[in-house]
Amino acid sequence: MAVNYKKCPKCGSKNSVKIVYGMPSFKLFQEAEAGKVKLGGCCIIEGGPEYHCKDCNNEWNREQVLDIAYGQIRGLKASVGGYFGGYYHVTIDLTNLKTMWLFKEGGSEETSTRSIRTKTAEEFIKSLKEINLLNWKAKYVEPGVCDGTQWSVEIITDGRTVRKYGDNKFPEEWKQFCKVIKKITGKEFR
Repeated sequence: MAVNYKKCPKCGSKNSVKIVYGMPSFKLFQEAEAGKVKLGGCCIIEGGPEYHCKDCNNEWNREQVLDIAYGQIRGLKASVGGYFGGYYHVTIDLTNLKTMWLFKEGGSEETSTRSIRTKTAEEFIKSLKEINLLNWKAKYVEPGVCDGTQWSVEIITDGRTVRKYGDNKFPEEWKQFCKVIKKITGKEFR
């Protein structure tokens, strides 16, 4: 799931236009008249609106959309492993403030559950935002490799579950993600 910045966070409409700042050209005036953009004025305000909803007149910026999107995360399931290194699986339930960690290797299995505080859950969401989890690609696959390490992440939100996975290839933030998982579960994840 890449975050849809153009979807109005107030009414849910996708009937929005980009707000353009600065001295407009003649062509830009024409685009504004045609309803393709909205002119924002000559002064650019840090943190100011970037999009305008043509249905409800709401205006917002990318940071506000990210805050809403990450605020809708209710849980996360992640797994990583392969034949020669064991298999990790974690479930993080942000509604009930619990984590479950599992490690399997050969015939042995180790599990751990942990209760977390609301503040810990909030810090976890902040960390996911910092590693840009919602904007990871849906799949990362190294072609031509038949064995190795596979991973998956399921992001459970208010409205749906978003899945991302990989086969011998990882997003560049993967190591940071593993550290975030270790911090919230108190257990290794690699």
